[in-house]
Amino acid sequence: MKLFAISIFAGGMVVMATWASVAAQATLPSDFSVAQPSIPDHSFNITNFGAVADGKTLCTDAFRKAVAACEKAGGGTVVVPAGKFFSGPFALDSNINLHLESGSVIQFSDSVGDMKVTDAGFDNDISARDCHDIAITGSGTIDGNGAYFWRNFVEPKNNPFDAPWIPHRPRLINLNRCTRVLVQGVTLTNSPMFHLVPSQCRDVTIDGIRIKAPANSPNTDGIDPSGIGFVITRCTIDTGDDDIAVKGSARVDPDRPACENFLVANCTFLHGHGMSIGSESYGGVRNMLVRDCTFDGTEAGIRLKSPRGRGGVAENLTYENLTMKNVKDPILITSWYPKIPTHAEQYSAHAVNDHTPIWRHIRITNVTSEGGSIAGQIVGLPEMPVDDVVLDNVHVSASKPIQIIYARGIRLINCDISAESGKPLLFKADVEGLQ
Repeated sequence: MKLFAISIFAGGMVVMATWASVAAQATLPSDFSVAQPSIPDHSFNITNFGAVADGKTLCTDAFRKAVAACEKAGGGTVVVPAGKFFSGPFALDSNINLHLESGSVIQFSDSVGDMKVTDAGFDNDISARDCHDIAITGSGTIDGNGAYFWRNFVEPKNNPFDAPWIPHRPRLINLNRCTRVLVQGVTLTNSPMFHLVPSQCRDVTIDGIRIKAPANSPNTDGIDPSGIGFVITRCTIDTGDDDIAVKGSARVDPDRPACENFLVANCTFLHGHGMSIGSESYGGVRNMLVRDCTFDGTEAGIRLKSPRGRGGVAENLTYENLTMKNVKDPILITSWYPKIPTHAEQYSAHAVNDHTPIWRHIRITNVTSEGGSIAGQIVGLPEMPVDDVVLDNVHVSASKPIQIIYARGIRLINCDISAESGKPLLFKADVEGLQ
């Protein structure tokens, strides 16, 4: 390992940034795995606690009672049988598997009278906090019934409350500071806001789930993970915002980045904004491998986004064996969010601080993309260029050429990056191998 010290002139002062370089290799083994939850062998059917599968009787108390009985017994499986169960928000506990049998649907109420509103906003539909050994499994569906919230709780003019603030919309599943988590097989749909948020968690497996919301539904991210040790495999995600957005915000371990050791494999991305990091990266992101995924009609493919004030170090990121079709921007690395200005090269440098976006040590291998609007954008800051990005066997065809602005150590090996018209836009960019 070799250390570099780079002097960056920023805002009238010289800032010293020091970091460690890494070898050009995958950051995680392709068979990376994490610890799985251990669930006791007890079973609690929600119909034994008063739940009625008619799609209109409010079953919130039945869910809460079943979870309480399961917790009292030391844990086990809360069973949702076939049928449609209407509910308000409820929480899970440690050592519990919420299992949805074939043909089962949990549909959450869109009546504000069925949920609590605090300064933090509405209660999330399914939640758990500081739990361990927790699972949500089966072949059933969890429906957030979000259309009312999309219409009324996005812009102030739509807010039905007589208040200057908009209550935060419910998330469909919100797991905070949990350990040994499994979400497997279920379908998640129409969340009022983000669908699945395992925040500051450890040892999380998300396998074979389907997430679906209209392409124009606001802020309906598929999976927004943060923590240490994630395996996300065989998922199909079709939403109105980020399909996956790795959130490098609050740290679960003060001595480690907010997000570390992530494997995303064999997933399909449809409508949505792609495989993202950000926009929060101030807690740090390290060691992520994305492999063997397909993108079809997605806004972006590889998407790294954070602005000044929300940034941090994101490093050791590997993307390999990706296929993209009709993806508008297949490779987007930007320190300008939410929008890259038309002439980013004309803006002045700022002083570097703890919330300056830093993108470095990125490997992109065996990627094909056709039918895009732009061949790609790598746009750093004058005070902090994107650093050390290798594209190997990358083949992209698009309408507009690639843009690389404020970047160093960009290397293209055996690549074909073509556009229908125009030449690549390069500004203060150290690029090798671009034809």
